[in-house]
Amino acid sequence: MKMRPIAVLPALVTLGNAVCGFLSIAIVAKSPSVATPEGLVPFIVAGYLIYLAMIFDGLDGRVARFARVTSDFGGQLDSLSDAISFGVAPAVLAYRMFFDIVPNNAIADHPFPFQRIAMAFGAAYAGCALLRLARFNVENVHDEEAHLSFRGLPSPAAAGAVTSLCILILYLWRDQEYPALANGLLWAMPLVLLATGLLMVSTVRYVHLVNQLIRGRRPLSYVVQIIFCVVLLLLLHEKAFALLFVAYALSGPVLLVYRKLTRAGRAAEVRPAQRPGDPPEKI
Repeated sequence: MKMRPIAVLPALVTLGNAVCGFLSIAIVAKSPSVATPEGLVPFIVAGYLIYLAMIFDGLDGRVARFARVTSDFGGQLDSLSDAISFGVAPAVLAYRMFFDIVPNNAIADHPFPFQRIAMAFGAAYAGCALLRLARFNVENVHDEEAHLSFRGLPSPAAAGAVTSLCILILYLWRDQEYPALANGLLWAMPLVLLATGLLMVSTVRYVHLVNQLIRGRRPLSYVVQIIFCVVLLLLLHEKAFALLFVAYALSGPVLLVYRKLTRAGRAAEVRPAQRPGDPPEKI
């Protein structure tokens, strides 16, 4: 069966996502060590390449809708690119950091079991990302109205949480700033990989922040606030991005618990109806 023609520009943007993911993995794989000041730079670059992949991922769908050339081919290509950039690349970056830094850490007398745990949790993260993307392909519809929320943590957001924490650790390690925080975050990375992986395949609802923020008409002051927040993120990127992505990853479970507690409180306030045979209430 002959394949239908594809839209060139959206496909190139999507492939930009995949290329950034591949370059991130390649840089991490060829870098000699992250435990020295000189060895930090390639790993920081690898983290920013994952950020760049997110930009391509956010643009491809909008370019396709603007050109009115959305297709199932584009959706499949997007998921394959996401599998590289947001499934494999963050797991490789986090594991390699843990593998290189922990043996040089005074806390780690016997690092080998922890490295095996980090490898297992990294593989679990990558596997969950693939399952998340496969489920999204099955459930996805092209209607823009259906993209106001997600079921499960989106893979770019999960990658953002892992990558932003890796970049924060690298900056803290480079500047010798808050060494206790850097060590704590480093030892928490395997758990972060596992937690974000499980959130990806969960049924917890997450708000689509981009569509919620830019959808519809807003006053000029709203645009100024967004620009101010973007400038602040750029100035404090190594800390602000970590805070933003982690907060978004936690927002789903927190809102889920809040809704359940609110629903339970409302149910407790509703007086149960009197059943037949019950004694009449005293007035």
